Order: sequence, then C-alpha cells, then structure tokens
Amino acid sequence: MIKIKRVNKKNTPIFRTLFLKLLENGFEYYAKKANAYNSKFWSHKRIREFISTSNHLIVIAFKDSLPVGYLVGKSYEDARSSILWMGVVAPFRGQGIGEKLIEYFEIWAKRRGVKIIRASTANFDNEKFYLKEGFKKLAKTTRNDWGMKKLVFIKRVKTR
Repeated sequence: MIKIKRVNKKNTPIFRTLFLKLLENGFEYYAKKANAYNSKFWSHKRIREFISTSNHLIVIAFKDSLPVGYLVGKSYEDARSSILWMGVVAPFRGQGIGEKLIEYFEIWAKRRGVKIIRASTANFDNEKFYLKEGFKKLAKTTRNDWGMKKLVFIKRVKTR
C-alpha cells in the first residue's frame, strides 16, 4: 500500500536521506556539480525553511513503512505551480508511486486556486510518464541552470 505524507519538522531527516539517496543513485544524468550543489543546498535547515511557508510542499511516498519517493513543489500567486523535484527509488518505479505523488500535488494545487502545473525533467526517459499523467510538452528542449537539456511540460488543473 502506498501512502503519501507531508514533510514536517519531525520527518525532515527521512526526506533528506531519501533525497540524497536519489541524488546518488537516481539522477545519474545530472551534472556532478549540480548534484554536489543540491546535496549541500537541501540541508535540514533549508528543508525546514521551505516547508514553513504555505506556498511550498514536500511529500514522501511510503510503500508499507519504507520511503520510496518524494515530490517537492511550489505554488505562485498567479495561479501557477511547479513540480520542482520528483524522484522514485529505482526498484519501485512503475508501481504507481509517481502517479500518487502527482495526484497529491494536483489536489494541493487545486485547493490553492492553481490553474496550471509546470514540470520539467532532464531525464528524457520520463517523457512518457508525464504525457501519461496528462501533461503536454511545452518545449522540445530548454536548458536548466547547469546547462543540461530538459523537457518542459504543463498541465491544466481540472476545476471539477
């Protein structure tokens, strides 16, 4: 059974451990400098600051009691939101965990009045996943802050 839980001060270490695990063994396509930067940037302090504001969301997916995935997102004042990070531990991919994370984020975003969700990925293998989840490809490729090519997707939030 998959459960999605919001990150709070108490379970911040669980998220950070999972995040670092996926940086090391799930984002191989990322530039090494990007992974090094992100492992330092997403400190316990930064995570707590992030979740203390109402327009940020971090959730962890648990299969039984094992943390197997996460999603980090943000909403903006102009009815837009972004999925900033999402990852699922390799042996658990293809089991509906990413779908559950997206579903949770969509409900959260909809409650905040969001009309558009943006997502991007530097892993081109994820294109089918986002299309299956109802996203439309916005641009063939752009470049992220590290100069890596990425795909950008948008999805309109259903109002009913």
